[in-house]
Amino acid sequence: MLQKYASFVVNNAAQVNSIENGLRTLTYVLPGRFADAELASEAIYTLLSFVGVYHDKLLAQAAIKGLLVDKQGQPLKLDPTVFSRYHGQMAHASDVYRVAAHVLSCVQYAEKLVEMVAAKRLGNRRRWQVVTWIEITKVVLRLALLRASGQRMVTGAVVPEREVDPGSLGSTKHMEQGVDAKKQWKGGRSRLSFTSVREILQQAEGNADLGAFVANSPQNAERIAPAPSLMHRLNALGLTGELLFILRPLIYVLSMRKLGANNWRAWALSLLIELTSRQMLRSDINVPRTLERDEMARRKWLFVYYLVRMPFFEQFTEKRLSRVAMWCSNKPVISLLGSLIQDYQPLWKQYYFYTAGS
Repeated sequence: MLQKYASFVVNNAAQVNSIENGLRTLTYVLPGRFADAELASEAIYTLLSFVGVYHDKLLAQAAIKGLLVDKQGQPLKLDPTVFSRYHGQMAHASDVYRVAAHVLSCVQYAEKLVEMVAAKRLGNRRRWQVVTWIEITKVVLRLALLRASGQRMVTGAVVPEREVDPGSLGSTKHMEQGVDAKKQWKGGRSRLSFTSVREILQQAEGNADLGAFVANSPQNAERIAPAPSLMHRLNALGLTGELLFILRPLIYVLSMRKLGANNWRAWALSLLIELTSRQMLRSDINVPRTLERDEMARRKWLFVYYLVRMPFFEQFTEKRLSRVAMWCSNKPVISLLGSLIQDYQPLWKQYYFYTAGS
């Protein structure tokens, strides 16, 4: 049964992807439409996240076997990003890293849904207990990733991203066909595939200039570098900053439970920890590499969440967003934006993980 499903996904990748995208779009407009709409929306989104990861894995395996072709009918060649190469090699080298990364991703996919169910079935007090245990679990998993990676930064997402764009696929080959092993050489440790010298010569009808081929190939060192070299090993200062960043959500939750969800001291403490962590990491990593630069940029955007966290949201942001929503409501096209703002405001106030940034 699973083999038939895998074959169906591979042979109809573009159509399956369109259905996934359509359902994801639906989840954004469901909240506020009927009773428990936000719960239904989050349940669909969580399920799609798990299914999407499985589909990505099927397509990547099919591409490696030579079962996918592009619009021109040529075998699709995977060109993994630096992000995918780093996490893929780390997972291949360490069972601890692989297990922790997958469990952490599953927790991140399901955390909003779990909080909603806990709030509706267990009550507010028990909900905060569930939220605390989720954050404790994430801290333990991130600490495991930090150690397994050799004290390198832990990125927001920790599993390889989508390597195959279903929209770029042509008609797929039959499952019995595969890629000619003589055309590629795969490194035993890095698991990277390279075009063989024999294939280069054959494509050029025996007149290939290997020197020109090497000179014209991409000379980005990060494309061939081993995973550990794609991120700096953190020194004492940077490691302290990374530990602060990992612990920050748990400290924030515990302070809210002690001081109250609308307490300014809990909000300010979280902000102070995040600012301190960022400064320590920037001081330790003088020349950030691609992954570190992208992760620092992502963490910079996380500061936006402080605008929609209580009590700042209630005292400053909410009224301004309400005015924007009212202004949009009478305008064509952008009226949907106003409706979305109005529908999501109660969720930002009621549920922790909608603005947690963890």
